[in-house]
Amino acid sequence: MSDKNGKKKNIYTIRYGNADGEMKCGHVTSDNEISAFMVRSGFFHNHYISLDGTGERHRQGGTICRSPGSFQVQAGDHNGTEDQTIFMRAENGDVFISAPNGKIILDAKSIMIKAQGDGGGTGTIELDANERVNIVGHGDGVKIDGTSGVRIASDKTVDILGQTMCNIYGGFIDMADGNSTAATGRPSKTGEKATSVADAFGVLDAITGIIGLDMDLESRMNQYGSLFKKS
Repeated sequence: MSDKNGKKKNIYTIRYGNADGEMKCGHVTSDNEISAFMVRSGFFHNHYISLDGTGERHRQGGTICRSPGSFQVQAGDHNGTEDQTIFMRAENGDVFISAPNGKIILDAKSIMIKAQGDGGGTGTIELDANERVNIVGHGDGVKIDGTSGVRIASDKTVDILGQTMCNIYGGFIDMADGNSTAATGRPSKTGEKATSVADAFGVLDAITGIIGLDMDLESRMNQYGSLFKKS
């Protein structure tokens, strides 16, 4: 119940404790909610475990663990390697892990990250770093598969290296640099010029008429390739 000012009251509140710690049942919290049960250290006021009874949807029936020192969980001394020793599941909502002044370290024999979405844009895994992303695979190396497509892009340099062998396969492969697709300018690193290739096929006028110089590289390559499609 509450008084006329809206301050909650609970006449059944119980407290046991001494200078070292305390235990409360049904006490009213500082933000005017009722905690079903709370145990608190007497050494630190912000060291407690609380089972809340009232509050917003996420607060009712919620558990708060607060500690000014480390929060450590160790389990599984008697478990086997096939057992699921520590289990955390969010039936609804997000799982948020944050370390703004430290690192998040995952260390295991194997690590699996899986996003099983239900459609509508879900089922996505995103890696975003303001410096760099390093992926190193020893043994069998690194494998990247994309059933629909794979895209590797950079604002600066892309290096593809194969110290022993580098295999590139494709049903159709188009390779060009900016100079090779321009009607004027320096030759490309391959030594071929768009003008020389066009003259060999006698279609320079067709190229310059169809491919506008103000088009971007991708648009020019799409039309350029269609002129030399093999029958």
